[in-house]
Amino acid sequence: MKYGSGLPGARRLGFKVTAGVLAATIVGVPQMAQAEPSSPGTAAGAKATAFQAMRVMPLGDSITLGTGTPTRSSYRMELAHRLQMGGMQINYVGSQSNGTGTDVQHEGHGGYNIDELSAELDDWLAQARPDIVLLHAGTNSIKEGVGAQASAVKLSALIDQIRAARPQAYIFVAQIINSRVPMERDDDRAYNRLIPKVVADKDDPLITVVDQSSIGGIDLHDLRHPNDFGYSKMAYNWYTAMAKVFQLSGYTGPNPNRATSARRCLAVKVVVNGQPRHKTDCRTWQLRSVTVTTDGVRHQVPIWQTLHTKKQTYRVRVHGKMQTRTRLVKKWIGPGDLLDI
Repeated sequence: MKYGSGLPGARRLGFKVTAGVLAATIVGVPQMAQAEPSSPGTAAGAKATAFQAMRVMPLGDSITLGTGTPTRSSYRMELAHRLQMGGMQINYVGSQSNGTGTDVQHEGHGGYNIDELSAELDDWLAQARPDIVLLHAGTNSIKEGVGAQASAVKLSALIDQIRAARPQAYIFVAQIINSRVPMERDDDRAYNRLIPKVVADKDDPLITVVDQSSIGGIDLHDLRHPNDFGYSKMAYNWYTAMAKVFQLSGYTGPNPNRATSARRCLAVKVVVNGQPRHKTDCRTWQLRSVTVTTDGVRHQVPIWQTLHTKKQTYRVRVHGKMQTRTRLVKKWIGPGDLLDI
Protein backbone atom coordinates (compact mmCIF):
# COMPACT_ATOMS: atom_id res chain seq x y z
CA MET A 1 0.00 0.00 0.00
CA LYS A 2 1.32 3.44 -0.88
CA TYR A 3 0.28 5.98 1.68
CA GLY A 4 -0.97 9.30 0.37
CA SER A 5 -2.49 8.25 -2.93
CA GLY A 6 -5.93 9.66 -3.54
CA LEU A 7 -5.78 12.14 -0.65
CA PRO A 8 -8.20 14.99 -1.53
CA GLY A 9 -6.56 18.39 -1.82
CA ALA A 10 -3.19 17.21 -0.49
CA ARG A 11 0.04 18.61 -1.84
CA ARG A 12 2.51 15.89 -2.77
CA LEU A 13 6.23 16.01 -2.50
CA GLY A 14 8.24 14.97 -5.55
CA PHE A 15 11.96 14.27 -5.83
CA LYS A 16 13.73 14.83 -9.12
CA VAL A 17 17.12 13.30 -9.82
CA THR A 18 19.24 16.04 -11.34
CA ALA A 19 22.95 15.45 -11.97
CA GLY A 20 22.88 12.67 -9.36
CA VAL A 21 21.52 14.91 -6.59
CA LEU A 22 18.03 14.65 -5.09
CA ALA A 23 16.33 18.03 -5.34
CA ALA A 24 13.09 18.38 -3.37
CA THR A 25 10.25 20.36 -4.91
CA ILE A 26 6.58 20.65 -4.03
CA VAL A 27 4.64 19.46 -7.04
CA GLY A 28 1.13 18.33 -7.87
CA VAL A 29 2.12 14.86 -9.06
CA PRO A 30 3.05 11.63 -7.29
CA GLN A 31 6.56 11.17 -5.92
CA MET A 32 9.62 9.65 -7.45
CA ALA A 33 11.80 7.41 -5.33
CA GLN A 34 15.58 7.48 -5.54
CA ALA A 35 16.52 6.47 -9.07
CA GLU A 36 17.94 2.98 -9.47
CA PRO A 37 20.59 2.20 -12.10
CA SER A 38 18.93 1.22 -15.38
CA SER A 39 19.75 -1.96 -17.21
CA PRO A 40 21.99 -1.52 -20.29
CA GLY A 41 19.02 -2.02 -22.61
CA THR A 42 16.81 0.59 -20.95
CA ALA A 43 16.26 3.54 -23.22
CA ALA A 44 15.38 5.94 -20.44
CA GLY A 45 18.68 5.36 -18.66
CA ALA A 46 19.52 8.14 -16.21
CA LYS A 47 16.70 10.29 -17.59
CA ALA A 48 14.03 8.50 -15.56
CA THR A 49 11.11 10.80 -14.89
CA ALA A 50 8.46 8.46 -13.46
CA PHE A 51 7.25 9.30 -9.96
CA GLN A 52 6.43 6.89 -7.16
CA ALA A 53 6.18 6.75 -3.38
CA MET A 54 9.34 7.16 -1.33
CA ARG A 55 10.62 3.84 0.02
CA VAL A 56 10.98 4.09 3.80
CA MET A 57 12.86 1.51 5.91
CA PRO A 58 12.18 1.61 9.67
CA LEU A 59 15.37 0.04 11.08
CA GLY A 60 16.06 -1.12 14.63
CA ASP A 61 15.14 -3.62 17.30
CA SER A 62 11.90 -4.61 19.07
CA ILE A 63 10.92 -0.96 19.48
CA THR A 64 10.78 -0.61 15.70
CA LEU A 65 8.98 -3.98 15.53
CA GLY A 66 6.30 -2.70 17.91
CA THR A 67 6.69 -4.73 21.11
CA GLY A 68 4.63 -3.20 23.91
CA THR A 69 1.33 -2.88 22.04
CA PRO A 70 -1.20 -5.53 20.93
CA THR A 71 -1.06 -4.53 17.25
CA ARG A 72 2.76 -4.44 16.90
CA SER A 73 2.30 -1.32 14.79
CA SER A 74 5.05 0.61 16.60
CA TYR A 75 5.23 4.25 15.47
CA ARG A 76 4.90 3.22 11.84
CA MET A 77 1.16 3.44 11.18
CA GLU A 78 0.68 6.83 12.83
CA LEU A 79 3.77 8.22 11.12
CA ALA A 80 2.45 7.07 7.75
CA HIS A 81 -0.85 8.80 8.46
CA ARG A 82 0.85 12.06 9.45
CA LEU A 83 3.04 12.00 6.34
CA GLN A 84 -0.04 11.40 4.21
CA MET A 85 -1.79 14.37 5.81
CA GLY A 86 1.34 16.47 5.26
CA GLY A 87 1.32 15.60 1.57
CA MET A 88 3.99 12.91 1.30
CA GLN A 89 3.57 9.45 -0.17
CA ILE A 90 5.60 6.61 1.33
CA ASN A 91 5.95 2.86 0.93
CA TYR A 92 7.37 0.97 3.91
CA VAL A 93 10.02 -1.60 2.95
CA GLY A 94 11.82 -4.39 4.79
CA SER A 95 11.92 -8.13 5.33
CA GLN A 96 9.62 -8.10 8.38
CA SER A 97 5.84 -7.57 8.54
CA ASN A 98 3.91 -6.50 11.65
CA GLY A 99 1.08 -4.14 12.42
CA THR A 100 -2.31 -3.09 11.15
CA GLY A 101 -3.14 -2.24 7.56
CA THR A 102 -1.43 -3.49 4.42
CA ASP A 103 1.81 -1.49 4.34
CA VAL A 104 3.52 -3.12 7.32
CA GLN A 105 7.07 -3.92 6.15
CA HIS A 106 10.03 -2.92 8.32
CA GLU A 107 13.42 -4.04 9.65
CA GLY A 108 12.67 -4.17 13.36
CA HIS A 109 14.34 -7.22 14.93
CA GLY A 110 13.63 -8.10 18.55
CA GLY A 111 16.72 -8.30 20.73
CA TYR A 112 19.17 -7.12 18.08
CA ASN A 113 22.08 -4.96 19.19
CA ILE A 114 23.97 -2.67 16.80
CA ASP A 115 26.45 -5.38 15.78
CA GLU A 116 23.64 -7.81 14.95
CA LEU A 117 21.88 -5.19 12.84
CA SER A 118 25.13 -4.48 11.02
CA ALA A 119 25.72 -8.17 10.25
CA GLU A 120 22.58 -8.39 8.10
CA LEU A 121 22.17 -4.80 7.01
CA ASP A 122 23.83 -5.03 3.59
CA ASP A 123 21.40 -7.74 2.47
CA TRP A 124 18.40 -5.81 3.80
CA LEU A 125 19.45 -2.63 2.03
CA ALA A 126 20.14 -4.44 -1.23
CA GLN A 127 16.71 -6.07 -1.21
CA ALA A 128 14.64 -3.11 -0.01
CA ARG A 129 16.48 -0.21 -1.74
CA PRO A 130 15.20 2.44 0.69
CA ASP A 131 15.14 6.14 -0.12
CA ILE A 132 14.72 6.94 3.57
CA VAL A 133 16.04 5.05 6.62
CA LEU A 134 14.59 5.65 10.09
CA LEU A 135 17.26 4.36 12.49
CA HIS A 136 16.55 3.73 16.18
CA ALA A 137 19.36 1.53 17.49
CA GLY A 138 21.41 1.04 20.63
CA THR A 139 18.88 0.02 23.27
CA ASN A 140 20.07 -3.59 23.37
CA SER A 141 23.74 -2.63 23.16
CA ILE A 142 23.24 -0.47 26.28
CA LYS A 143 21.22 -3.27 27.93
CA GLU A 144 24.09 -5.70 27.30
CA GLY A 145 26.60 -3.37 28.96
CA VAL A 146 28.44 -2.16 25.87
CA GLY A 147 28.49 1.37 27.27
CA ALA A 148 27.63 4.76 25.80
CA GLN A 149 30.95 5.58 24.13
CA ALA A 150 31.41 2.17 22.50
CA SER A 151 27.77 2.13 21.38
CA ALA A 152 28.22 5.53 19.75
CA VAL A 153 31.24 4.25 17.84
CA LYS A 154 29.23 1.27 16.62
CA LEU A 155 26.34 3.55 15.64
CA SER A 156 28.72 5.71 13.62
CA ALA A 157 29.92 2.67 11.70
CA LEU A 158 26.31 1.57 11.11
CA ILE A 159 25.48 4.96 9.59
CA ASP A 160 28.55 4.68 7.34
CA GLN A 161 27.36 1.24 6.27
CA ILE A 162 23.98 2.64 5.25
CA ARG A 163 25.58 5.50 3.38
CA ALA A 164 27.94 3.18 1.47
CA ALA A 165 25.02 1.04 0.29
CA ARG A 166 22.60 3.92 -0.34
CA PRO A 167 24.63 7.01 -1.33
CA GLN A 168 21.60 9.27 -1.81
CA ALA A 169 19.29 7.99 0.93
CA TYR A 170 17.98 10.25 3.65
CA ILE A 171 18.97 8.90 7.08
CA PHE A 172 17.12 9.94 10.22
CA VAL A 173 19.06 8.90 13.34
CA ALA A 174 17.18 8.74 16.64
CA GLN A 175 18.39 9.64 20.06
CA ILE A 176 16.85 6.59 21.70
CA ILE A 177 13.94 6.37 24.15
CA ASN A 178 14.79 6.04 27.85
CA SER A 179 14.71 2.72 29.67
CA ARG A 180 13.12 2.53 33.12
CA VAL A 181 16.09 0.51 34.41
CA PRO A 182 18.15 3.09 36.36
CA MET A 183 21.61 1.99 35.17
CA GLU A 184 20.45 1.64 31.58
CA ARG A 185 18.68 5.00 31.76
CA ASP A 186 21.93 6.71 32.76
CA ASP A 187 23.79 5.08 29.86
CA ASP A 188 20.92 5.91 27.48
CA ARG A 189 21.30 9.58 28.38
CA ALA A 190 25.08 9.50 27.95
CA TYR A 191 24.68 7.73 24.59
CA ASN A 192 22.10 10.24 23.43
CA ARG A 193 24.43 13.13 24.26
CA LEU A 194 27.01 11.63 21.88
CA ILE A 195 24.70 11.07 18.91
CA PRO A 196 24.50 14.69 17.64
CA LYS A 197 28.30 14.82 17.36
CA VAL A 198 28.38 11.44 15.63
CA VAL A 199 26.04 12.85 12.99
CA ALA A 200 27.73 16.26 12.80
CA ASP A 201 31.08 14.62 12.12
CA LYS A 202 29.60 12.99 9.00
CA ASP A 203 29.11 16.46 7.45
CA ASP A 204 26.30 14.94 5.42
CA PRO A 205 23.23 17.12 4.69
CA LEU A 206 21.06 14.02 4.16
CA ILE A 207 21.51 12.80 7.77
CA THR A 208 19.24 14.24 10.48
CA VAL A 209 19.13 13.68 14.25
CA VAL A 210 15.67 13.00 15.70
CA ASP A 211 15.26 13.40 19.47
CA GLN A 212 13.21 10.48 20.83
CA SER A 213 14.66 10.77 24.34
CA SER A 214 11.52 12.42 25.75
CA ILE A 215 9.79 9.02 25.67
CA GLY A 216 10.15 7.17 28.96
CA GLY A 217 8.49 6.54 32.33
CA ILE A 218 4.77 5.96 31.87
CA ASP A 219 5.19 6.27 28.08
CA LEU A 220 6.55 2.71 28.31
CA HIS A 221 4.45 -0.42 28.63
CA ASP A 222 7.30 -2.27 30.33
CA LEU A 223 10.93 -1.47 31.10
CA ARG A 224 12.00 -0.65 27.54
CA HIS A 225 9.08 -0.72 25.08
CA PRO A 226 6.59 2.10 24.51
CA ASN A 227 2.86 1.74 24.95
CA ASP A 228 0.53 3.13 22.29
CA PHE A 229 0.86 6.66 23.65
CA GLY A 230 4.66 6.40 23.69
CA TYR A 231 4.66 5.20 20.09
CA SER A 232 2.36 8.10 19.20
CA LYS A 233 4.98 10.49 20.57
CA MET A 234 7.67 8.71 18.57
CA ALA A 235 5.60 9.07 15.38
CA TYR A 236 5.15 12.78 15.98
CA ASN A 237 8.88 13.27 16.59
CA TRP A 238 9.81 11.41 13.39
CA TYR A 239 7.23 13.43 11.47
CA THR A 240 8.36 16.85 12.66
CA ALA A 241 11.96 16.05 11.67
CA MET A 242 10.90 14.73 8.26
CA ALA A 243 8.55 17.68 7.70
CA LYS A 244 11.48 20.10 7.97
CA VAL A 245 13.60 18.12 5.52
CA PHE A 246 10.83 17.52 2.97
CA GLN A 247 9.00 20.84 3.46
CA LEU A 248 5.74 19.31 4.58
CA SER A 249 3.05 21.43 6.19
CA GLY A 250 -0.53 21.49 7.31
CA TYR A 251 -2.36 20.10 10.31
CA THR A 252 -1.65 16.38 10.81
CA GLY A 253 -3.32 15.90 14.20
CA PRO A 254 -2.65 16.95 17.79
CA ASN A 255 0.83 17.01 19.26
CA PRO A 256 0.94 14.21 21.87
CA ASN A 257 3.88 15.91 23.57
CA ARG A 258 1.45 18.66 24.64
CA ALA A 259 -1.29 16.34 25.85
CA THR A 260 -2.71 16.92 29.32
CA SER A 261 -4.72 13.69 29.33
CA ALA A 262 -3.78 10.33 27.86
CA ARG A 263 -4.74 6.69 28.15
CA ARG A 264 -1.71 4.53 28.81
CA CYS A 265 -1.34 0.77 29.29
CA LEU A 266 1.42 -0.27 31.69
CA ALA A 267 2.76 -3.62 32.82
CA VAL A 268 2.49 -3.60 36.62
CA LYS A 269 3.40 -6.13 39.28
CA VAL A 270 0.65 -7.90 41.21
CA VAL A 271 0.69 -10.72 43.72
CA VAL A 272 -1.53 -13.72 42.98
CA ASN A 273 -1.67 -16.51 45.58
CA GLY A 274 1.54 -15.17 47.06
CA GLN A 275 3.38 -15.22 43.73
CA PRO A 276 4.48 -12.08 41.84
CA ARG A 277 2.86 -11.66 38.44
CA HIS A 278 2.55 -8.98 35.78
CA LYS A 279 -0.65 -7.63 34.33
CA THR A 280 -1.45 -4.84 31.90
CA ASP A 281 -3.04 -1.88 33.66
CA CYS A 282 -4.84 0.53 31.27
CA ARG A 283 -6.08 3.82 32.66
CA THR A 284 -6.37 7.52 31.92
CA TRP A 285 -3.60 9.75 33.23
CA GLN A 286 -3.97 13.50 33.78
CA LEU A 287 -1.22 16.12 33.81
CA ARG A 288 -2.04 17.92 37.06
CA SER A 289 -0.53 20.89 38.84
CA VAL A 290 0.72 19.67 42.22
CA THR A 291 2.21 21.63 45.09
CA VAL A 292 5.67 20.46 46.14
CA THR A 293 8.15 21.84 48.62
CA THR A 294 11.81 22.26 47.63
CA ASP A 295 14.30 23.70 50.12
CA GLY A 296 11.40 25.04 52.17
CA VAL A 297 9.79 26.76 49.18
CA ARG A 298 6.37 25.66 47.97
CA HIS A 299 5.72 25.76 44.24
CA GLN A 300 3.48 24.19 41.60
CA VAL A 301 4.80 21.55 39.20
CA PRO A 302 3.01 19.51 36.50
CA ILE A 303 2.91 15.80 37.36
CA TRP A 304 1.15 12.92 35.59
CA GLN A 305 -1.35 11.36 37.97
CA THR A 306 -4.26 8.95 37.77
CA LEU A 307 -7.27 8.23 39.94
CA HIS A 308 -6.74 4.93 41.70
CA THR A 309 -9.58 3.06 43.38
CA LYS A 310 -8.73 0.80 46.29
CA LYS A 311 -10.43 -0.91 49.18
CA GLN A 312 -10.05 0.74 52.57
CA THR A 313 -10.93 -0.89 55.86
CA TYR A 314 -12.32 1.08 58.77
CA ARG A 315 -13.78 0.43 62.19
CA VAL A 316 -17.26 1.47 63.25
CA ARG A 317 -19.32 0.92 66.40
CA VAL A 318 -22.63 -0.82 65.76
CA HIS A 319 -25.00 -1.45 68.70
CA GLY A 320 -22.16 -0.93 71.09
CA LYS A 321 -19.78 -3.32 69.31
CA MET A 322 -16.83 -2.44 67.03
CA GLN A 323 -17.05 -3.87 63.51
CA THR A 324 -14.63 -3.81 60.59
CA ARG A 325 -16.01 -2.69 57.27
CA THR A 326 -14.59 -1.89 53.84
CA ARG A 327 -15.26 0.87 51.35
CA LEU A 328 -13.92 1.96 47.99
CA VAL A 329 -11.96 5.20 47.93
CA LYS A 330 -10.42 7.12 45.04
CA LYS A 331 -7.06 8.82 45.32
CA TRP A 332 -4.77 10.62 42.88
CA ILE A 333 -1.50 8.72 42.57
CA GLY A 334 1.67 9.31 40.56
CA PRO A 335 3.77 6.94 38.43
CA GLY A 336 5.98 6.06 41.39
CA ASP A 337 3.00 4.52 43.16
CA LEU A 338 2.61 1.96 40.36
CA LEU A 339 6.05 1.69 38.80
CA ASP A 340 9.71 1.70 39.74
CA ILE A 341 10.68 4.84 37.82
